[in-house]
Amino acid sequence: MNETLRRMNGNPFGSVVITALRMIGAAFGLALVIIAIPFAITPIPLGLPLFIIGILLLAGSSKTAHRLITNFLKRRPVIWERVKGLFGGDKDEAEADAEAEAEARRRAAE
Repeated sequence: MNETLRRMNGNPFGSVVITALRMIGAAFGLALVIIAIPFAITPIPLGLPLFIIGILLLAGSSKTAHRLITNFLKRRPVIWERVKGLFGGDKDEAEADAEAEAEARRRAAE
């Protein structure tokens, strides 16, 4: 999902940092989604932006949530065409992993 995080995952300290950031991001994203539900019915239009920001945080910090959200959006082509840049385009996890491995092999050969 993010090349910098993939590179940090190579050492134990980086793995701890990544795990902590993902847990905080997932918790904050879920909190925003939950907070957005009551705001959706108020006259002040805060619910939709909070929901969108929460979903983006959740998708960015959780691989499972990222996969579920992108699969949901891919079944709706009109919406997917508008938001696919936010979710990494048409790359799926297997392609991203293959690219990361190829990059690692190229760096090791240098």
